[in-house]
This record gives sequence, C-alpha cells and structure tokens, in this order.
Amino acid sequence: MIRSIITTLSLAAAAYAASFDGVTEPIAQAKIGFTVSGKIDSIWVKEGAFVHKGDTLMNLVKTEEELRESITKIAAEDTSSVASAKAKMDTYEKDLQVTKKLFETSTSISAEQVWEKEMNYNVTRAEWEAAKVAKTKDSLEHRMAQAQLEKLYLIAPFDGEIVAIPKNRSESVEALEPVMEIADVRTCRMIAYIIVSKASTLKVGQQVSLQLNSGKARNKKGRIEFISPVVDKASLLRTVKVVFDNSDKGVEPGVTGTISVK
Repeated sequence: MIRSIITTLSLAAAAYAASFDGVTEPIAQAKIGFTVSGKIDSIWVKEGAFVHKGDTLMNLVKTEEELRESITKIAAEDTSSVASAKAKMDTYEKDLQVTKKLFETSTSISAEQVWEKEMNYNVTRAEWEAAKVAKTKDSLEHRMAQAQLEKLYLIAPFDGEIVAIPKNRSESVEALEPVMEIADVRTCRMIAYIIVSKASTLKVGQQVSLQLNSGKARNKKGRIEFISPVVDKASLLRTVKVVFDNSDKGVEPGVTGTISVK
C-alpha cells in the first residue's frame, strides 16, 4: 500500500516537473575575417579586450589602396572642368541671344549667322553636360576606392570580448579566413531538445529555471526565446532556446546544464 502511494506520488511529481539537458552559448558570437586577401599590418586589440561595435580590430597593408583613394579624391573634388565648360556655354548663350535680337531688329545679321551662333551654343552645352558626367564618374571612382580601402579594416560587428586571435602581425591571410573571434557573454542562451508532449505546453516568453553544471552561478532564471515550429522525425524532439542574463559573467558559455519546466 505504502509502495503504491510512493509510486503514485513519484509519477505525479514527474508529470508536474521535468528537466531537459541543454548547452549554453553566447547570444552573439562570431569568427570574423576580411573579404579580401592581404598581409596583416596592425592588430589593434588583444585577446580578452572588450570592444564596441564599430571599433577597428585589425587592418591589412593598405599603401596602394590609400594612394588610389587620394588620387581619386583629388579628381572628384576638382570641379574646374565643369566650371570652365559652364562659363564657355554661358558666353555662347549670351552671344546667341544678342545675335537673335539683332536679327529681329535689323538687317545686319543673316539667318546663317544666327544658325552658327546657335550651333556654337549647343556644342558648348553638350561639353558642359559631358563635363558633369565625367565629374560624376570621378566621384563614383572615389567612392569605389574608399570602399576598397575599407575592406582592409576589420571592424567589430557588435559589442563583445575578443576570444581568440589566431594570426600575428605580418602574416598573410586569405579572403574570408577567420582571423579573430568575438563573443558577447553578457547575455547567453541555453539550447535544449524537449519531447513533443512537454514542449507543447511551453510558450515563448515563459520563465524557466536553469541549473548549470559549472560556473560561479549554478542557478539562473531564463526566458524562452524560441520554440521550433517543427519536430525532429527521428527523436520526436523540439528545439527550445532560453535566453538568460549573464552580465555578472557567472556562467562560462559552452557549459552544459538543464532546463527545469513545471
């Protein structure tokens, strides 16, 4: 009789509360690299440093690209050709207007002379338009040179700590090769795989308890961030992600733990 009661209570407790294994990870983590090949010129940070989004982390040798950017900048900012073409066009336009008036009020000007003045004006107007197009092209070439130069700088994509720098100064790197790892451990998530019957009772935004297998803070409160809309056919499990605050850095991301659900 007593054994039956204990069994019944155990089953009730199991139905009431359940725990599921999971693993922790930073909510923001990335291995980053350059989109072009080159040789490392400077490394601006050290492993363990905290950086902010937009900070320069590393740059490649950029002498040639800086020269190209300077040359195209000079061409883009030089508006003398446009100004000269505009002044020439304005002069021919005034000459054309004066000639037309004389043609209308006297017989000293022939139709052929008016036609010649008009042709001269149209030619100078076309030259002015061409100068503006050339100047637009110069500006675009300068922007392209700036964009190419920017590719030689590695910029922090978000706030976080530098986890690893596997490359040294003067080493060559290939395009898209990871040269630095960054992670923001202030906010983490735990990923668990929960049986369908239990996962169906969960809701996004629901508070749950976390028990971590290592770290200074073994117990944490978390919030369900994501519940997979599909179920794994083989295991009949659903992926559940729980976000939790780790601003005290009490948990080292990567450790395992459990999610307790009631």
